[in-house]
Amino acid sequence: MQCQLSTHSGDEHYGLLGDLVEYGIALWLRWRERIEVSLVVLPDCPVVAPRSDGEACCLFADHTEQHTWEDGSPSRPQVL
Repeated sequence: MQCQLSTHSGDEHYGLLGDLVEYGIALWLRWRERIEVSLVVLPDCPVVAPRSDGEACCLFADHTEQHTWEDGSPSRPQVL
């Protein structure tokens, strides 16, 4: 599992496990320093790209910093 966040505020990392039956929520794996691991259900990020294609962000609501459609990727991805 690789962290989906391009930037972090703290030591929490998130990996998408899958969409749930209900629209707009997904199951995520959250971990800290490979010690604490938990499953969390989080709402989807509601932000879409300001471009004409309106690409949706593939992260969860209130994530830190960049949306998935913005330029940038993790320089050293955290892996669980």
